[in-house]
Amino acid sequence: MLRREFIKGLGGVGASIVAPGLTAASETTNTMTSSELAANELNAFRSSFINVPEIYGPTQVNFDKPLPDGLVGTLYRNGPALFKRGDTEYKHWFDGDGMIHSFFMSGSSLTHKASMVHTDRFVAEQEAGRFLWPAFGTAFENGRSATKADDVNAANTSVLPVKDELWALWEGGSAWVVDSESLETRGRKVFSEETDGLSFSAHPKVDADGRIWNFGYVSGADTLIVYDLAANGQLNRVQTINTPNTNMVHDFAITEQYLIFVLLPITFEWPQSDKPVAFADMIGWDANEPVNVLVVNKSTLEVEQQFETPSFFAFHFGNAWQDGKQVRVELATSDPWDSLNEQFLRATQGHTLNHYTAEDENAPGAVELVIDMHKKMVSIELLPIIGGDFPVYDSRYIGNRTSHLFMTNRSSTLSADVFGFNQIVRYDRQSGKTQSYDYGADVLAEEHLFVPQKGGSEGEGWLLGSSYNWKEQMTSLSVFNASAVTDGPIATTKLPYHLPIGLHGKFVAS
Repeated sequence: MLRREFIKGLGGVGASIVAPGLTAASETTNTMTSSELAANELNAFRSSFINVPEIYGPTQVNFDKPLPDGLVGTLYRNGPALFKRGDTEYKHWFDGDGMIHSFFMSGSSLTHKASMVHTDRFVAEQEAGRFLWPAFGTAFENGRSATKADDVNAANTSVLPVKDELWALWEGGSAWVVDSESLETRGRKVFSEETDGLSFSAHPKVDADGRIWNFGYVSGADTLIVYDLAANGQLNRVQTINTPNTNMVHDFAITEQYLIFVLLPITFEWPQSDKPVAFADMIGWDANEPVNVLVVNKSTLEVEQQFETPSFFAFHFGNAWQDGKQVRVELATSDPWDSLNEQFLRATQGHTLNHYTAEDENAPGAVELVIDMHKKMVSIELLPIIGGDFPVYDSRYIGNRTSHLFMTNRSSTLSADVFGFNQIVRYDRQSGKTQSYDYGADVLAEEHLFVPQKGGSEGEGWLLGSSYNWKEQMTSLSVFNASAVTDGPIATTKLPYHLPIGLHGKFVAS
C-alpha cells in the first residue's frame, strides 16, 4: 500500500502497513576482527558492539566551535552494550546489558564517561562468566528459566533523571537507580510493596508540573498497570486496567486531561516445555486483529473511551494534545512487528536485509492519530516524514499543541545493506515544510534530543545527538540549531573511541 493510499484504503479509519521483503542471508563469522567488521556494510551496525569495555572515561575532548551560550549540562544516554560472554553471543539488539553514558558539556569542552548498569542479572552473569538467563531475543541451551521479570532485566532502554537520581529503564521489570555523578548502580527502585518487581516502562512522561506518569504491562494477562508519581519519584497512585493487546507495550502519550495508549495486536503464547525461551519467541503479530486505543482519564485512572482501528505498528510517540473534542497523537509507524523484529535480528548478527529507503513509498512514516471523542471514531492523517523514528519535540509543551517535530531518518546515501538512520529531519506544522541534514553513507545517527533555549519560543533551541562512523569506528557528538537543521552542526566533537549504538536519553541542564 502506498502512503497516499494509507487512509483511502481503510476508509479513513486506519491502515495496514506493507513491509519490505527480506532476502536470504549467510552468517558472518565470529573470527572477524573489529576493523574487518567495520569495513563490511552488513556489519556497520553490528560493529558498534565489538570491543566495548565495562567502563569508559572520564574522557575530555573539545568541540570544534564554542557551544552556544546557555547550552550547559549533561546528556545521559542508555542502550544495549554487552553482547558476548565467552563463546556465546546475543542475537538481538534488545538483548545487550545496559550501559549509561554521561556527556557533560560546557563552553568548548565535553567530558564523557560510561558504565554498565549492575543489575542482579549482570552481577550474577559476570561472576559466572557466561549468560545464565534468556534475553529478549536469545535463549541458551544450558540457561536457566526466568522465575520473575527482573531475572532478565537488562536495564538497557532509557533513563529518567529524578532529583539527584538517574533511573535506568527497561520495559518488563523494575527501574534501576544509578548515581547521576559517578554512574554507580545503587539498586532496584521499589515504589511500594504491592508494585515491587512489576513492569515499569522505559518511556515515562514528565508533565508540565513535574508529575511523572508511566505504565507497565503483564504479557499474556490482558493487564495494563498505570503509575502516577510525584515529581520526586514517590508513588501517588497505581491502577490496573484489564484490556486486550497488552503483550508488548512500549510507549504512550499524555494530554492535559488524558493518558493515551495505542495497544497493538501482538500475540503471546506460553512455551510448551521447561526449556528456556526468549521473549521474542513467545510473541507474534496478527495483522487481522485491530489496534486497541485507550483514552484514560488522569483524574480517575479509568478508561473514558476505547476504540479499535485496523492494525498498524508503532514503537514511539511524539506529542499529543486536545483540540476541542479531538485528541491528536503523533506516532512514528514502523514495519509490522514480525518484519521489524527480523531486521533487528539480521542487523545484530550481520546478515543481509532489504531495508526501505527514504524514497520508497511503501515505507512507513510519521502519522497523526486523530481521536474524535464526540463522534467516537479514530482516523489517521499522514505527516510528511517517510521512514523516520525517534520523534522528539519541545517537552516544555508536553500535552499541549506543538508545531515542531524532529526525527531521525534514512537518506538516499545510506546503503540498503546498512541498518539504521543517517539523517535528521525537522517538520514545521505552521509552514508545512521539512528540513533535513544528511550525515552521509558511513555514519549511523542515534536519537537526537531537543534542548530548549531559555526564554525561547516553542521549537527554538538545539538538537543534540551522537553518531557512529562505522568505517572510522569513532563516535561523535553534534549540536544543531533546531531552527536551521539543514545548515548542519554548529559544534561537533569526536571521541577517541566508538560507543555501542544505543536507544534513548535525556538532557539535564546545569
